[in-house]
Amino acid sequence: MGTGFDFDYEHCTECQRCMIACSVAKEGHVFLRRSRISIVRGWPELPEIRVCRFDDCAGHPCVEACPVGAITSEGGLVLIDAETCTGCEACVGVCPSTAITMMEGIAQKCDFCGGAPECVSACGTLAITRKGA
Repeated sequence: MGTGFDFDYEHCTECQRCMIACSVAKEGHVFLRRSRISIVRGWPELPEIRVCRFDDCAGHPCVEACPVGAITSEGGLVLIDAETCTGCEACVGVCPSTAITMMEGIAQKCDFCGGAPECVSACGTLAITRKGA
């Protein structure tokens, strides 16, 4: 089974349940701005789902762009060490998925919830599924 997500944009209702689940998992309460997944509403057009693509991201440019080695690729996951991150934002500009954001001077992105992504569990329409599931 791969590390990453499959998307069926036509099934996304822009409800943001994935964002809610993510923010609760990562922050302990609903705080959409700190969600590691973002739904950019586009109605009546299809929405844009911004989240780290892991194995769909060729070369992981964020890893190479980080001048202090705070971003690593381990077992298919791309992870940011918040303690090492200096907030230079070099990773933000090179992310092809627009999935890295800055929060209080530290880069943040999806870490796949360690292998059981909460956003997938929360998506009732199956617009977001675990790759290969």
